[in-house]
Amino acid sequence: MNKITRPEFLKKLARSLLLAFLAFLALSLGSRTVSGKDCSNCPGKGLCNGDNDCSKYSKDE
Repeated sequence: MNKITRPEFLKKLARSLLLAFLAFLALSLGSRTVSGKDCSNCPGKGLCNGDNDCSKYSKDE
């Protein structure tokens, strides 16, 4: 059987926790990413490239 030392275990545990945290951030904030200058009011969930581009995502049309 392969034995693991305490430092190796702690390194693997820390890596796993960081990976899980980064995955959680990516999933929870993925729909809020912005590719333009200001998309705070854009209904396209961050897909617009500015205020002019938000018109194609508006529900009024």
